[in-house]
Amino acid sequence: MNDRQDDFLRQTKITLDEAEQRIDGATQTRLGAVRREALAAAGRSHRPIWLLPAGGLAVAATVAILTVSLWQVSPSVDSLAALEDIALLSGEADPEFYADLEFYAWIAEGAPTEDDNG
Repeated sequence: MNDRQDDFLRQTKITLDEAEQRIDGATQTRLGAVRREALAAAGRSHRPIWLLPAGGLAVAATVAILTVSLWQVSPSVDSLAALEDIALLSGEADPEFYADLEFYAWIAEGAPTEDDNG
């Protein structure tokens, strides 16, 4: 810690110690009794021991049911179309290629020439 923090802590301790000396005897007795009760209560467990395994079992069952239910769900057509879109967008081909895809398919079929017109 730096010097400012050390000075602050030292001054705070002095102030609290002085305030403690000014507490009357009846208040000190009550504070001591309350402290002993709190320490005794902290030693006792407030929850039944069987809750720990039951809680763990409930969590495990929930995870198992969720896993099985998600595993059983088949992908929908929309999700497959989205995957195709992602594949197209992440590919190396220029996006304009896909805009002119019908033109390229027409060329591949064999574009009509002047000889074909008659």
